[in-house]
Amino acid sequence: MKLAKIYGIEIKLHLSTLLIVGLVGFYASNFYLSLVSGASLTELILVGIINGMIILFSILIHELAHSLVAQKYGLKVSEIELYLFGGASKIEEEPRTPKSEMIISVVGPLSSIIIGGIFLLILNYIPINLSAIILVTLLYSGISNIGLGIFNLLPAFPLDGGRILRAFLWYRKKDIISATKTASRIGSIFAYGIMAYGILQIFLFGFFNGFWLIIIGTFLNNQSKQSYIQTVNEKVLSTINAGEMISMPRLEIPFDISIDAAIQHYFNIYKKPYFPVIKGDHIVGVIHIEDIRKIPSNRRSEYIVGYAMKHLSNFPSIFEKEDGKEVMKRLLRMKSKPQLLIVKEEVDNYVLGFIGEDDLVNSLKFCKLNPEKC
Repeated sequence: MKLAKIYGIEIKLHLSTLLIVGLVGFYASNFYLSLVSGASLTELILVGIINGMIILFSILIHELAHSLVAQKYGLKVSEIELYLFGGASKIEEEPRTPKSEMIISVVGPLSSIIIGGIFLLILNYIPINLSAIILVTLLYSGISNIGLGIFNLLPAFPLDGGRILRAFLWYRKKDIISATKTASRIGSIFAYGIMAYGILQIFLFGFFNGFWLIIIGTFLNNQSKQSYIQTVNEKVLSTINAGEMISMPRLEIPFDISIDAAIQHYFNIYKKPYFPVIKGDHIVGVIHIEDIRKIPSNRRSEYIVGYAMKHLSNFPSIFEKEDGKEVMKRLLRMKSKPQLLIVKEEVDNYVLGFIGEDDLVNSLKFCKLNPEKC
């Protein structure tokens, strides 16, 4: 769900965010109950709602800090999504220097710690005879925000602390892949430690607390491995260009043949999910297997390929000399199927071919198998 747009960045709220808001509210209410004897149900609900909303706002500030600094360093930030495990700034490429990664990573936890410090500072200077709800909210929000900042500073990649560690290793080793590999391994160690502590919590303090830690540890471990793979893929793809990623040979379907003929002579034989459609000497569109499925089988002999195809204007384009990393970014941005990029010559915009998800995967496999050629 879209909430707003700030400095060109879409702010989105995933429904799973309600769970983290509810959990924070639940713990805040328990905290209030431990300090205020005889608290009413209304007070507990009010404390829960207020603190849940405050932590949501704090997470947004945390991610905005990352995103705005990333923009300052020339990185594109498409959106911020708030979800079950907090939030994520979708920065579409890796930082270009260790220094920029260090600064982008540190501002998030720093903002959380500052927000927490402000709450505790206000608590220290306001009159003590104010409402218990206000006092406890200031105390709990101060502690929870400082805790959020400190947790994110753990050297567990891809947490902010893990990214700070990677930036340091990157600066020392002059190799982002090696730095990411080390940071990812340390991140997995921390993740397994959190899971082990969660199992211990289940036996000592009850199922719920421990189960939540196991979920966090599992998520962190998966993200650590995926972030390493993504970094490797981006590094590999930066060594090849879009023109080298076009699938060969290029098979084209004539504009005016029937859908049945296209199935029989192209899709059934070559087992490809899509084909360019040619009219005269020019590619005019793409016919995808999903386009054909929309036409009832008993009507496919009545329609020509040109009827079912998607026109070239439906697809984004890229020039042949742009690198594979840019190809991956643009394919990931596409929300609808088929995910295809048109590859053009830079001089006269002539269509050379297409790159789809399969072509991207095959290019990665080839480069990892033959690194000397990439």
